[in-house]
Amino acid sequence: MFCQELALTLDRDVKPKLDEEGIKLICVGIGTGARAVEFCEHVPFPKENLFADPDNAAYEKLGLAKNARQTFFSPRTPYAILDRVRKDGAKDLLDALGRWKPWLPPKSDQGFQQGGAFVFKGSKCVFGHRDPATGAHVDLNRVLDVAFNTKRLVRSGSVA
Repeated sequence: MFCQELALTLDRDVKPKLDEEGIKLICVGIGTGARAVEFCEHVPFPKENLFADPDNAAYEKLGLAKNARQTFFSPRTPYAILDRVRKDGAKDLLDALGRWKPWLPPKSDQGFQQGGAFVFKGSKCVFGHRDPATGAHVDLNRVLDVAFNTKRLVRSGSVA
């Protein structure tokens, strides 16, 4: 449900700003390519921006957490929900919950996989956030700031 909420928010609030600056949004999700297409049609989310990782290769390489304690039992999860309620009544979360569809991943332990947000300049990671618990996502304005500043530095020749 939280990934569906995040996809909705990314498509509405983040992708248009990145597109305007010529910065590519790439999302990686657990599961197969067929499941990624189904997810994009369900949320909705642009298919060209979602790549499937059925073996968790990207998640493992980026050092993202995967365990039940962080997924279901972290106190950060209810606090993340409370933050949403305070911000806007949890509008996007309620929207995602209203259309929520459970997805069974290819591997049972993938259901415990946490996500993150990263900004790359080529193959170099210039910003990384690893979600500490389910629903405890990065501040997307921070990601946008880093992406825009990185592009400006590259344009001016200040970043190698």
